[in-house]
Amino acid sequence: MSITSPNADAELDRIPTRAYARLLTRTYSKSFYMATQFMPPAKKYDVYAVYAFCRYTDNIVDAPRSRTREQLKMELDAWRHELRTAWETGESQHPVLALFVPVLHRYDIPLQLPLELIDGVEMDLSHDRYERFAQLRNFSYHVASVVGLMMTYVFGYRDREVFPYAEALGIAMQLTNILRDIDEDWRMRGKVYLPLEEFSQYGVSVEHIAERRMDAGMRRFIRAQVARAHNYFDYADQGIPMLHRQGQAAVRAASALYREILREIERADYDVFSRRPVVSTGRKFRVLARMVLSSWLPGSARVRHTVAQGDTRTQHFDADLPPLSSID
Repeated sequence: MSITSPNADAELDRIPTRAYARLLTRTYSKSFYMATQFMPPAKKYDVYAVYAFCRYTDNIVDAPRSRTREQLKMELDAWRHELRTAWETGESQHPVLALFVPVLHRYDIPLQLPLELIDGVEMDLSHDRYERFAQLRNFSYHVASVVGLMMTYVFGYRDREVFPYAEALGIAMQLTNILRDIDEDWRMRGKVYLPLEEFSQYGVSVEHIAERRMDAGMRRFIRAQVARAHNYFDYADQGIPMLHRQGQAAVRAASALYREILREIERADYDVFSRRPVVSTGRKFRVLARMVLSSWLPGSARVRHTVAQGDTRTQHFDADLPPLSSID
């Protein structure tokens, strides 16, 4: 039985929820928010709805909370249940789901994707270390690649072969986040996301992070991880032309702005402890200006990123690992 209150006004309710979704995007991802300015207004708010769901879900665990892990798990279970119910009924009074669920239906986004995001956030409750890169890649798929996959539906695409590239972009961005936040993740959460089995290849350990020790081995290790992230970006960028035109500029901008974090790490000679690698607003505008200018010029050569010659101990682009998505 469906119950409708005569006092309800769904259209009026959408005004604060749209403002909330936009504010979440602008506050938590300034680079991505700048990238969305290349999109038509109506499409932007659909993108904000997706981002708001992802950010709200991540904040259940990642924001400072006074709850136990078990209480947070219960909250995620309730969030998962409300998502399923909202998807089935087509509505929710939650300000995030009220916008997000109609977007799911409008673009035929599989319910599997936001559920996988919740699964990924739940992983963060039980995993403080990742032994192998394959495990970290699986986590990155759940918390980042699925975001890119959902955005791909909103942007529109010409070929379903675009999805592996969207997955790769999510992994590239998550690796970049991890490199930017190495010190913060340890200080605030006691977490080390980088693959531990690769530490020994460079003569480093968790103690290097705990002691903020930047020696030659740590510098080589960070350089290898930066190269890995660059190569995921290189691969992902090949899929941008498969998107509808109105989405291409936004994704290209998001990719370029995120890569600037890697370049900040390179400018600091891979020292991620002395100063958090962040990109100034001025530099972001310069990057976007160069991007717009280059779009008017003949295609320029892409630069491949690798580690120093002879240093092949880390496989920087793990092409042997298939896409993780089970989307048909």
